[in-house]
Amino acid sequence: MDVKRLILVVGCSLFWIGCSTTNKKPPFEHWNQFGSKPYLQPKVIKEGHTQVVFIRDKDGLKGPAANVFIEGHYLTSLLPGSFKALQLCSRPTHINAIYTQSAMNYANARRLSPTQSLTEGATQYFRLVEGTNKAIQVQELTEAQAQSLLPDLREAVATKSRVKEIEECAQPVYVQVPVKTVLKKYTLQASTLFNYAKSGPNDLTSQGRKEVAEIASEITQDQEAISHIAVIGYTDPVGSDNSNQQLAQRRAETVRALLVQNGVMKKNILVEGRGEQELVVSDCDQKYANDKAAREQCDFPNRRVEIITYGIKVE
Repeated sequence: MDVKRLILVVGCSLFWIGCSTTNKKPPFEHWNQFGSKPYLQPKVIKEGHTQVVFIRDKDGLKGPAANVFIEGHYLTSLLPGSFKALQLCSRPTHINAIYTQSAMNYANARRLSPTQSLTEGATQYFRLVEGTNKAIQVQELTEAQAQSLLPDLREAVATKSRVKEIEECAQPVYVQVPVKTVLKKYTLQASTLFNYAKSGPNDLTSQGRKEVAEIASEITQDQEAISHIAVIGYTDPVGSDNSNQQLAQRRAETVRALLVQNGVMKKNILVEGRGEQELVVSDCDQKYANDKAAREQCDFPNRRVEIITYGIKVE
């Protein structure tokens, strides 16, 4: 064998020996599916929070890893024989679990999650069990039921949660809101207040003056409780809209002036003429189309001035 051939044979032998040598180095990463410690009840549950424990025992659920979502956010993937515990804000919370499946529409599944009521300061246990149509049902357990399962379970630690644990929970703030409320409404008939089809101060009847004075006396006795007063004039539907509105406005202004003369503070009185709006009786024309006197009598409740007192109630 010549020298060149000998060198070639020796080189190839060394190459194959090197390639077949086993790599004894450990892998760069080592994944732990479970923690080493059993479930321990926390000494303190933060104010406004609930200790929540999710359980997947070895017998309760068949299938691949079950992904648990809180308000649509990924929490963990539970394998048989595992649990996950955390503290959540004490409020109605959407909780659901879905098998790890590439074909699953996770966004749609998260939207369909049921709501669980979490009680402040309590510990609540939820077990993953088989539901209808091979779905996962989140079933709440009693303390005794959960404690019978937890000793055989290990904590799921393989994945990173997207749920904020021990977040600052927004507490409901109750604010007293002032609400306008009607204290009393007085209705004065126009025919009692004024001479027929009239509206000015000189057109007031003696009976009309007396009624307004009595109302003013009642208002002034309780004026501190009254935030403002509305004086609203109304007419019947006979005539044009414009003329009816103007007549109603003038009558309301006359009544306001009389209230002020009798001691009611003017700055608290609002005046409005609504004309033939808000009829008390709306079918007089139909009922008495050919009887003017009866129609006039029918429209009697529509011709009026209302005095409404308002107060502010805190709710």
